[in-house]
Amino acid sequence: MGLKSRVLIIGGTGYLGKRLVKASLEQGHETYVLQRPEIGLDIEKIQMLLSFKKQGARLVVGSFNDHRSLVEALKQVDVVICAISGVHFRTHQILLQLKLVEAIKEAGNIKRFLPSEFGTDPSRMADAMEPGRETFDEKMVVRKAIKDARIPFTYVSANCFAGYFVGGLCQFGTILPSRDSVVLFGDGNQKCNFIATFPSLQCSPAGFYWLHTKLPETRV
Repeated sequence: MGLKSRVLIIGGTGYLGKRLVKASLEQGHETYVLQRPEIGLDIEKIQMLLSFKKQGARLVVGSFNDHRSLVEALKQVDVVICAISGVHFRTHQILLQLKLVEAIKEAGNIKRFLPSEFGTDPSRMADAMEPGRETFDEKMVVRKAIKDARIPFTYVSANCFAGYFVGGLCQFGTILPSRDSVVLFGDGNQKCNFIATFPSLQCSPAGFYWLHTKLPETRV
């Protein structure tokens, strides 16, 4: 099983985050999930957090609006995985990670930070169209902040998630196919790769690279 880590997952109730929590627990890591007060009365997220706790995860309260709470949460762990949303048809929060970078700098104990990437490598998307372009540009802003802060990092770039794009035939803003029309990009013959997000991420590269890497700077 290898060495175990104390892992904090931020965005643990989201599309990918809940799978990361499950994966970390299954791998036997001491797993912490950030409980953000901003969820308010969202009963589904509260129930999910309680289910994580029942499975063995530890809930730690922290908010992007409270720097000190983030620092205190970070001091309890070795590894931070951020899975907050960066897609435009859901909540778009990529730049909140700049606050996380500042908190990691102050905490001074984080051995590995995985920012919210997991999709297409933004460093290769300089010619991307809107609205996706904004997400790629913001991810590059976060990458620069991480390097400037000299924080050990891993970027997981797994291309497009099938769950977001395939069902809607790659049409922006929908996960269901249109009955009226479909926009084809280019001449319609371009090839692309999609990553299936399985119930357990043990079959996917997006969840586990951080469990084994020891390099100061890595990408996958």
